[in-house]
Amino acid sequence: MKKILGYFILIILLISLTSCSLSKTHTNKDIFHYKNSYVGNNSAVGSIIKQLPNHNEFTKMTLQTKKKPYGITIDYKSLPANIKNIVINNATYLFALIKNVEWIVFEFADQKYTVTRQQLDEWYGKDLSSYTNEKELEELIHSNLKNKIKVGQLFRK
Repeated sequence: MKKILGYFILIILLISLTSCSLSKTHTNKDIFHYKNSYVGNNSAVGSIIKQLPNHNEFTKMTLQTKKKPYGITIDYKSLPANIKNIVINNATYLFALIKNVEWIVFEFADQKYTVTRQQLDEWYGKDLSSYTNEKELEELIHSNLKNKIKVGQLFRK
């Protein structure tokens, strides 16, 4: 009887560990799973935004899909200390993953930042849509965020 109870407990533990593992995998999908999404796919756009920095402050998004150029407006609750870094990071991911987005407006409390695909591609000197994995994109972002003068130049245009 003790042996059967032991096996039963072991099976229950294995099942619970497996289900926890599966649920973590499901909720923490590789963000590049959304590569080549379109602005019109609000589910994909929302899922991308919810995996980016400051996603806890995200309140809503508005998609411009009626006429070109297509774009996204993202509203946040509050103004983070490193707002320019958040804008650059999040815009970079969105332009790398969403095929037809041409502009993104980030609205934080009383501040608004607009970034275009062309502007960010020129700033990096690279076509963001050519990136196919998170590691390379993170390296690009972080190497450019180190240069505070370059970061400032992006927002003066």
